[in-house]
Amino acid sequence: MSSMDDMKEKFANFKEQVRQAADIVSIVSETVDLKRKGSRYWGCCPFHGEKTPSFTVDPARGLYHCFGCGAGGDVFSYVMKRDNLSFFDAMKQLAEKYGIPVPERAKSAQEIAREKETKEVMAANGLASRFFHSCLVNTRYGEKGLKYLAGRGIGRDIIDSFDLGMAPPDFHTLSQALEKRGVSETVLLKAGLVSQRQRGNGIYDKFRARVMIPIRNPRGKVVGFTGRILDKDASPAKYMNTGETAWFHKGNLLFGLDRASAAIRKRQQALIVEGHMDAISLHAAGIDWAVASMGTAFTEHQAALLKRLAPEVIFCFDSDRAGRAAAMRAIPLALRAGLKCRVMHVTDGKDPDEFIRKEGREAFEELMRNARPGMDYQVDTVLGECDTETLGGKVEAVDRVLPFFLDCQSDVEVGERIRDLSRRLSIEEGLIQSEYRKLTHQETGKKYNPEWLTQRTMKVSSPTEQAERLVLRAFLQGIPPQPGQEGIAHVDSFTTPARQEIFTVFLQMVQNGTFQDPRDLFSRLDGPGAAELTGILSLNVQESTLPSILTDCLNRLQIAALDREYEKHSQLAEKYEKEGNEKFLQELEECRRIKLEIGKLTAPV
Repeated sequence: MSSMDDMKEKFANFKEQVRQAADIVSIVSETVDLKRKGSRYWGCCPFHGEKTPSFTVDPARGLYHCFGCGAGGDVFSYVMKRDNLSFFDAMKQLAEKYGIPVPERAKSAQEIAREKETKEVMAANGLASRFFHSCLVNTRYGEKGLKYLAGRGIGRDIIDSFDLGMAPPDFHTLSQALEKRGVSETVLLKAGLVSQRQRGNGIYDKFRARVMIPIRNPRGKVVGFTGRILDKDASPAKYMNTGETAWFHKGNLLFGLDRASAAIRKRQQALIVEGHMDAISLHAAGIDWAVASMGTAFTEHQAALLKRLAPEVIFCFDSDRAGRAAAMRAIPLALRAGLKCRVMHVTDGKDPDEFIRKEGREAFEELMRNARPGMDYQVDTVLGECDTETLGGKVEAVDRVLPFFLDCQSDVEVGERIRDLSRRLSIEEGLIQSEYRKLTHQETGKKYNPEWLTQRTMKVSSPTEQAERLVLRAFLQGIPPQPGQEGIAHVDSFTTPARQEIFTVFLQMVQNGTFQDPRDLFSRLDGPGAAELTGILSLNVQESTLPSILTDCLNRLQIAALDREYEKHSQLAEKYEKEGNEKFLQELEECRRIKLEIGKLTAPV
């Protein structure tokens, strides 16, 4: 057996050992008040705000599932989602909890050197953070900094929570202090805490006479600093940041996320501001779900970080031209990450920090409640910039607005937005629809086709349709899907309006806490839906077999969805080949990929 095979076997054994040791009921009970009902436990989901239980834990299968938000999986995925961890880090955390040693593979010299370097830099940053904090709260250097922070409503509790500090004015105070603690000059340079002298040898402290704000990664490790100058005449730069390093990349970080993640998860919403002091002031006022985008443009990576914690973000950038432009750039990134998105601006040209200090939390939360949906904000901004009284202005507005609609989640939403744009611009709806079809054909290959609204009810005759009915039966009986299958069943997975209606009403009732029995749905369904539900509840199937049936049926639905995708791309490949368009090669490759996927799902186990 090769060393790689040996490591794989050790890892597999380790994972199974942790899985067996980690009692999912016990782990979930650390954050959720569970009550036993039959063979399962129920409680309020920790991943979205709810007051009535739709979250279930099945100890026999070692799985959890929320019928409200769709979250589900095993004990590993629960810890990953709860603590914002990678799979391996979640597994290590559980292993430490249960005293299980982590197997280690042989590492290359390069990997060992890299880990050593990372450990040294993080340790140096941690020491520097504690040094700056001590200078602020315990020395004469900090008097000016404390006065400045007090003037911005920042008290000792927030100072300690964020480990705010003060850099002394001298050129060597920090470096000498850290060198005495064993930190080498090389490590100080790698961490960005010092700079190399341009003339002669030696180094000097980069941050001097500044209020220091440590920047932490999502796991709470200090990776860099921002320093705020107090003497306006001392430096042209109000703020100074750690330079870009392997550990400090502003586009990959959100200031305050380590402090705010629990509140974001609980509230199911994140508030994003531009500046560090904005976020700190908001936390001081009790708005502890606020984070800052590091003074840079919002990025895809930042959107992905937040998507793991909550379904919605509110952007609160400055109300000046730059702030509005930043919001316009951020909205599509949030939408494409699958986030709900709203935008707010504070009034009277103030930034969030100034506003909340002068107007208070209640006034700020009122602005949050009135935040505009992201796409509405985009459309309103463009229409406000175009002269919509002229034909040229209307044409410009349509050209600029239609690309926003590519981020819509459904054809229904596209249709409604086109209808609204038609009304506001006094342009025939069909003309705007035509322009949108051209746009989708040119840029995405997507089709705007609301014809699904006229689908006719079909008789259940195919295995796929029967699978749809069994999936609904399992869900109605409280059976959750297996890990990895949670996202397969959604409204578009069902091929008839009646089954779509049943699924939608079921989810709504679960989320509202009104679902107790499958028969409760009858009061919310029309004739076809009620008739279909009767058939589903009449299916001759033993409840004990439903978990395995659900797995098989979800697999069939996934295959059916892939078949539809294959047909779409096959038709496109044929079309492009006839046109002599090189895109047909891309479509053929996509067809090949889909076939491979179908092959994996249909292969015998």
